[in-house]
Amino acid sequence: MTFQARPRGLPAQKLLPSGPDRADTLCAQEPIHIPGSIQPHGVLLVADPSRAMAIVAASQNAGLVSGDSQSNTLLGVPLAEVLGEEFTATLMDLAAAGELPGETPWETALGLPGGAFEIMSHIQDGMVLIELEPVAPTDEPDALAAARTLQRAIARLRASGGGLRELAQVAVQGIRQLTGYERVLIYRFDQDWHGQTLAEDKVDDWEQSLAGLHFPSSDIPAQARELYRRSLIRWVPSRDAVPVPLHKDPSWDLPETPERPIDLSFSRLRSLSPVHLQYHRNMGVDGSMSLSILHEGQLWGLMVCHHRRPHRPSPGQRAAAAALTDAFALRIGGAVQRGVEQARRADLQRLAELMAHMAEADGVSAALTAGSVTIASLFGCMGAAVVRGDTVELLGTAPPAKDVLRLTAWLCTQAGQDLFHSDHLGAEFQDWPHAGIASGVLAVFLNAERSDLILWFRPEEPYLVNWGGNPGKAVEPGQTSILPRLSFERWVEERHGYARPWEDWELEIAASLRHAITEVVIRSLTRIAELSERLRQSQKMEAVGQLTGGLAHDFNNLLTGIVGSLDLIRNRVAQGRVTELDRYLGAATASANRAAALTHRLLAFSRRQTLDPKPTDVNRLVTSMEDLIRRTAGPAIHVETVMSGGLWTTLCDANQLENALLNLSINARDAMPDGGRLTIEAVNARLDDAYARKHHDVMPGQYVAVSVTDTGAGMPPEVVARAFDPFFTTKPLGEGTGLGLSMVYGFAKQSNGYVRIYSEVGQGTTVRIYLPRSMGQVEPDQEGEGPFPLAAGPEGGTVLVVDDEPVVRMLVGEVLRDMGYGVVEASDGIQAAKLLEGGRRIDLLVTDVGLPGGMNGRQLADAARTKRPGLKVLFITGYAENAAIGNGLLEPGMQVMTKPFAMDSLASKIRSILV
Repeated sequence: MTFQARPRGLPAQKLLPSGPDRADTLCAQEPIHIPGSIQPHGVLLVADPSRAMAIVAASQNAGLVSGDSQSNTLLGVPLAEVLGEEFTATLMDLAAAGELPGETPWETALGLPGGAFEIMSHIQDGMVLIELEPVAPTDEPDALAAARTLQRAIARLRASGGGLRELAQVAVQGIRQLTGYERVLIYRFDQDWHGQTLAEDKVDDWEQSLAGLHFPSSDIPAQARELYRRSLIRWVPSRDAVPVPLHKDPSWDLPETPERPIDLSFSRLRSLSPVHLQYHRNMGVDGSMSLSILHEGQLWGLMVCHHRRPHRPSPGQRAAAAALTDAFALRIGGAVQRGVEQARRADLQRLAELMAHMAEADGVSAALTAGSVTIASLFGCMGAAVVRGDTVELLGTAPPAKDVLRLTAWLCTQAGQDLFHSDHLGAEFQDWPHAGIASGVLAVFLNAERSDLILWFRPEEPYLVNWGGNPGKAVEPGQTSILPRLSFERWVEERHGYARPWEDWELEIAASLRHAITEVVIRSLTRIAELSERLRQSQKMEAVGQLTGGLAHDFNNLLTGIVGSLDLIRNRVAQGRVTELDRYLGAATASANRAAALTHRLLAFSRRQTLDPKPTDVNRLVTSMEDLIRRTAGPAIHVETVMSGGLWTTLCDANQLENALLNLSINARDAMPDGGRLTIEAVNARLDDAYARKHHDVMPGQYVAVSVTDTGAGMPPEVVARAFDPFFTTKPLGEGTGLGLSMVYGFAKQSNGYVRIYSEVGQGTTVRIYLPRSMGQVEPDQEGEGPFPLAAGPEGGTVLVVDDEPVVRMLVGEVLRDMGYGVVEASDGIQAAKLLEGGRRIDLLVTDVGLPGGMNGRQLADAARTKRPGLKVLFITGYAENAAIGNGLLEPGMQVMTKPFAMDSLASKIRSILV
């Protein structure tokens, strides 16, 4: 590629023309993985497993192993005679098992006549390569120190919570402490294989700094990069050491492959190319080491170590450096992810809004271009285009339609992928005149014919590159050798024609959008309409089912009162006892009135009830209810009221507010079966225009906010979304009608207020009612009604009747008295439990299942039987029998009747129980 350079501080130098990498071409003439020699700080032996591990090649310095032998005297000698039978047998077993890969050679230590050696062995081209490195006296203490330093370095790496550069800086500091090199840097490759120094740590007296510098891809040509991807560590104790040649047994070369070279791809002792060593001389580096940084299986960068004098890290130091490099590599993904997470979340949010709009749009173009969020909003692009055949719809700043169609035709000729992206389009699509607004392009094909696609465009973003010297490499005229750069001063270049690169997550979002369009919008609009209609119908039927189920329960109770009263009227008329008819007529009338009250409740959640709003002092109202709420909540729940001084008066129906708070308190109690804290709080609240815009059902103004908070189980979002639906409840049948919250909602809305639920699973729930402020005066409190009187029974037999419906209690009591039994009545489970705790004789418990007060009928019966074993129980319920009692699993002595029932049927049932 051609760069437009603006040198600063250095004379301009002519850059190499674009084309094949000259360095790659020259290096390929002598591949670097078969140099024919090794570095002199170790020994290389090559053994042939097919010849009983005979030595078929050796480095010229192989005499170090035995102390005096020349390498050519070892050729053809069995490896066991040189390195011992035990070592050789183990090596053969590992070779036969395929456990000698070059990437992870087998490493061990061995004592030989020539001294102690560290040994690394691997298989290459069917031969076993054994590298032997003499052990220095300081190697063992160095290894122990390195292990300790490694632990601290990894701990610092783990504690680093910043971005990639901070993580890299921690890593280079740790490597320098581990190895003793004077300078350590992380060299990161970009998509064009140019490198940049991401982090550097060095001694203070080395003035040369490579921090932030870029280096051209020709510094590390393609075959070197491939070698570094496979062989992960390399070191050079001294650049000026004389390489040691290799000698081969005559039998090594085969007739069909004469001059067969020794492949040293994975050899740690492999000698370096003269160009590489000269490069180090020009940079002032003598001893060096580099470690490959692999991320997701690819060569991501290098950990590079420099020393101005010869320097040999011990095996333990090298192993620790490799471990720390791997630890850094494992954290790259997380560090990069943190850097882009905020932008990714923003685009995901925009994508969700776009896809929600798409589900309701009539056509593809409208779905992508007409909503509040369009495709141009994604990825921070300047413009976008939707191409459908020969039709182009442009958004934002985009190339003309004719050039978009020309680009589309070219894209169709590229590899058959559904997604194409480039941040340097001008280098790939010739004669592209719109680099200024569209140097970057992301294209997503929408159909198999590749006629429909979406394109996003990113503008050119010129930027400066600080090269470490002239990025072009000179070649001697008429020669094939490279002249390494002599200067590593900053060479500043301004690059043009590049857009901001596309992130991986952006490509994933684009692919998700393609899937949504092809599978949901283009191919399935009709199907979506059908499914949506079915869903709406299903929701309607579910609502109707909930409504009818709840109504059935309440009206069954009322019908019991009406039908029972009429039965008794008929009986009394037959007996000639007409003076008592008014009582039963009154009972039937009361049940009818209760039916009217139920209608009133239904009107409450539909916001059509008749309210009596008056100025109300919420502080006084809550205080008057505090004892009732405490009794309702029970002793396991701590009730706390927090009333604000100077609380405004609100305009509402005080009775309905009491009902709402009682409903919410009961719900809070039920959410805390093991106890907890229930808090009722009232505060003044001013809701401004900004808040009202975020909540479309809210009018700005002054409100009194009354909150009921529990520390219970909380609700997941899907339950919160349906909490105000009529007859929706998560409680078992018999323990809740599902009207409570819907009544609270209807009351708040009809009072010109509103209600909100804030809940988190495992943390608790807050329901907050906002009621409008009133400037009126509060009226005095009215006296409340007294408690329901309890009747004592004769000694012959006593029945406890428990029902929250007074008419039902009265009718059941009348039947029992007619049968000669004494009757004790209670309106809820708590009151009945207290009666059962006393010494009064109770022969039969007749109880409704759905009771208020925190204890249902089944719980009451179970509690009563713990103190009165064998107590007979008759359940009467308006719910289906099995659902109310628990799948019909009754204990001996328990029976059930469902409402409504005839009074003579009740008498027969009681008679059969008490026989």
